[in-house]
Amino acid sequence: MKLTFKPPHVRNTIITNEQGHVLYSTSTSFSFDTRVTSVKKHVPNEFNIGKVESSELLAEIQWHTFSSSVIKYGGKDLLTSQFIPTKGILGRRRVFQGPDGQSYKWKIGPRECILVLNDMEVARHHPMNVGLRKAGHEAYLEIFPLAEHMVDLVVLTFIYVEKLRRGTQESPGTDRIHAPIEPAN
Repeated sequence: MKLTFKPPHVRNTIITNEQGHVLYSTSTSFSFDTRVTSVKKHVPNEFNIGKVESSELLAEIQWHTFSSSVIKYGGKDLLTSQFIPTKGILGRRRVFQGPDGQSYKWKIGPRECILVLNDMEVARHHPMNVGLRKAGHEAYLEIFPLAEHMVDLVVLTFIYVEKLRRGTQESPGTDRIHAPIEPAN
């Protein structure tokens, strides 16, 4: 499964499948105290690509600077320090438990994030490529069959770890230039 992010900034984007149907969207409100990213799940209109039949709020991420961020998901308020804690000496790994009881680990690299289960890759982020050395493409998240049973959770945790990864490379607020996005109804 290949999910494309347009634009590639995960806090304000539309996420489509290979057929161009909108499956998810994110928008982030900006305030002085807490930024909140809303993650919506969409039921695509099968007859009109890019349009949606219905939408529901999948999750919210409350980004905190000096304390643990909070993910509201599945009717629970989950502290990121407990739900997807840092592992490893440099903190470049984030681990969470899937609905199957298995421990999944996001490896946060300098350009991409890779999700592994027992040292087997189950999802990989491919950053946008403008096409200077090889064919260009939009940023996308490739989810392999072993993780397709929990696509919502993979997308949600990816949004979180990708924002963390980007936070180490970009100045604060660089994704603010993208207004909150809503897919066409």
